[in-house]
Amino acid sequence: MRITPLASGSSGNSFLVEGNGCAVLVDAGLSAKQLTKRIETAGADPESLSGILVSHGHSDHVKGVGVLSRRFRIPVLANRRTWEAIQQGVGKVHSLEFFETGRVFEFAGFRVHPFSVPHDCADPVGFRISRGTARLGIATDLGTATGLVLSLLTDLQVLVLESNHDPRMLRDGPYPWELKQRVKGRLGHLSNNDTAQVLQRIVTDELQAVILAHMSQTNNTSELALNCAASSLTEFLDSKGTLCCASQDEVGPTIEW
Repeated sequence: MRITPLASGSSGNSFLVEGNGCAVLVDAGLSAKQLTKRIETAGADPESLSGILVSHGHSDHVKGVGVLSRRFRIPVLANRRTWEAIQQGVGKVHSLEFFETGRVFEFAGFRVHPFSVPHDCADPVGFRISRGTARLGIATDLGTATGLVLSLLTDLQVLVLESNHDPRMLRDGPYPWELKQRVKGRLGHLSNNDTAQVLQRIVTDELQAVILAHMSQTNNTSELALNCAASSLTEFLDSKGTLCCASQDEVGPTIEW
């Protein structure tokens, strides 16, 4: 398997997941034009995509879903409550398949487990995706890591995990008080410190790479996020594990295993 972040941050999110000639997108939060360019930059063909998995209904995850689906005849997969929340804005799609949160399903040769995460929208999910013995977890947009989240993010080779904000930068930054409360709340976003604590609890010998994602451009820096995460990954890094950040503006890095 391989994963390439196409974009990750407050302005748009999308991940390309590939395995044995099949490829799916997890979210499509940029314009279809931008996503097409970034998919091609990652070395893939948009027309070859088997589907778009939708984690939740916020615009930075679904902005390009409708146009991309129609233009390249790509099926869209979402749970029913998310689709009801985005249907009007997304418009008609090439085809639609519903999954049930918490129930594992097979799609395009991938085994997909959509699991519930705490976020302020209708039925948001993270994804545990596997193909053969290769296992990947993607969890962004969650205010806290529940026991369920921790259990499903353990025993992976590659993990994409939110590291949204530095608490001090958020506190002292320009956001209105109400938005600061939302971001740091139980239905908001993980801070760098939260992420470090999660990593401390879930790292196993099988883990090969951690991609920090959904970083705020206003309330975080890649240096702060990486340094904080590294504090929980000493042995992992000593054994040549990969720790990196997904970018809002650039494709990559690609992780293959």
